[in-house]
Amino acid sequence: MSKNKYSLPFKEEFYVEFGGIKKKDSHSWDIPSQRYAYDFEIRDKENKPFHDDYLKVENYYSYQKDIIAPMDGIVVEICNQYPDTKIVKDCQIVCDVDDVRGNHIIIMHNHNEYSMIAHILKDSFQVQVGDYVKRKDVLAKVGNSGNTNGPHIHFQVQKGPRELDQGIPIDFQKVIKKKNNHRVFNKYLKHGMIVKNK
Repeated sequence: MSKNKYSLPFKEEFYVEFGGIKKKDSHSWDIPSQRYAYDFEIRDKENKPFHDDYLKVENYYSYQKDIIAPMDGIVVEICNQYPDTKIVKDCQIVCDVDDVRGNHIIIMHNHNEYSMIAHILKDSFQVQVGDYVKRKDVLAKVGNSGNTNGPHIHFQVQKGPRELDQGIPIDFQKVIKKKNNHRVFNKYLKHGMIVKNK
């Protein structure tokens, strides 16, 4: 479990597409850095992440939404080189770049913990390496770069700054959790919840 308490890396209400602390809920159990990662996206009342033509990136509700700092820390890495990945028929997952994270940011926090947010929109960063950021500062905007099938926020906390450093279960603070339109009080987030910072 993380020693720090993290906020969700967004301002609005998002759906937990993937993630949890058990193997059955895991984003990618067999990839140590992503074992406790989460994918978040905005969905409508019909549980769809887009409107109209799903092949157009701008039709996704999450696209270009603000990404915010999950807690205070120092920016130690930014990748800002990839265009959005093209969305293909049937929303198959595609990676047409050499880094599955696409554009991403890594922030060093207390207790030698590092948060990583991926699939960011190119040229949307509002911070740079070396900056000290405070919880809920705007970092960048949601894009569709890297290994993805549609715009979303990939968020994980790990024991070091390297791509394959071991992931850590995330202790979130002050989060409103709902499932099927009812408030839930589970300690951990998991797939199918709708979540928002208090």
